[in-house]
Amino acid sequence: MALRLSAALRNALLETGSLKHMMSNCVLKVYTGSQPATAETAPSGTLLVTYSNASGAITREVLSVGSVDLTGGSSGSVDAITVNSIAILPSAVTYTTSLANTASLVATAINNNPKNLLFTADVSDTDKINIRAKPGLGSLPNGWVVASTVTTLTKTDSNMAGGVTAVNALTWGDSAAGVLVKHPSETWSGVAAATGTAGWFRIEAAVSDAGGTDSSEAILRIDGAIATSGAELNMASTSITASAVQTISSFSITIPTA
Repeated sequence: MALRLSAALRNALLETGSLKHMMSNCVLKVYTGSQPATAETAPSGTLLVTYSNASGAITREVLSVGSVDLTGGSSGSVDAITVNSIAILPSAVTYTTSLANTASLVATAINNNPKNLLFTADVSDTDKINIRAKPGLGSLPNGWVVASTVTTLTKTDSNMAGGVTAVNALTWGDSAAGVLVKHPSETWSGVAAATGTAGWFRIEAAVSDAGGTDSSEAILRIDGAIATSGAELNMASTSITASAVQTISSFSITIPTA
C-alpha cells in the first residue's frame, strides 16, 4: 500500500503550514483489515489500539473561535479586524452585493493574508465571519479581544472562546533529509481494545475526528499500511491481544525528492 494524505491535509500543506505543525497533537489508531483507498474514506475493520503519549488519557484539541457578525447595511466597508491587537485583515473590504458576499470576501482576505499566521476565517449564518485559532494554540487565545472597524455597516464582535488544549497527544521531533520523526522523548503506546491482526493505521489531527467519510476536504488525516517489514508502519508482530500494551518505538514520514 502507500502513505495517503487526506485532501484537507494536502491543501493545508500548500496553504497553511508544515506537516509537523498541522499534525501536532495527533493520535494514531490501528485497525484490522486493509487500508482504505483514500484517507477521506471512513475507517474499516476493527479498531485495535489508539496510541497516545505513554498510554495517557487523551484530550482532543478544540479550536478557540471568535467572530465578526455583519448585522446590517447595504454600503460601506469592513475596514479592519484585529485579534489581541494583531491585525488579520490586510486592507479594507468594500461592501459588495450583499452582507453574505461581503463576509465571504473578508474571510478570503484574512485567509490569504501572509502576515496572518495564527487564524483562519470562514462564514456561517450567512454573514457571520468566524475567526478560528489554528491547531496547536488550544486554550491560549481564549479571551483575546476581537475588534473590527467598519464604515456605514453595523456589526457585532465576539471575543475568542471555547479553546481546549490537547493532552497526551502525539507530537513530532526535528526533520532531516526530508524525514520527519516522532518526538524522541515521547513513548507512543496504547492499551489494546480488541484482539486481532493489525492491517493499517490512521493518524488523526489534534481536533477530534468523528471518523466518517470526508466529502468536503475538511479533515486532516494520514493513512498507511502495517506489516512486519516494508510497510509505512512496521511492527515486530502484527498480532495484537486485547488489554496488552502496544508500543511504537520508531516512526517517521518521508517527503520524497520526486
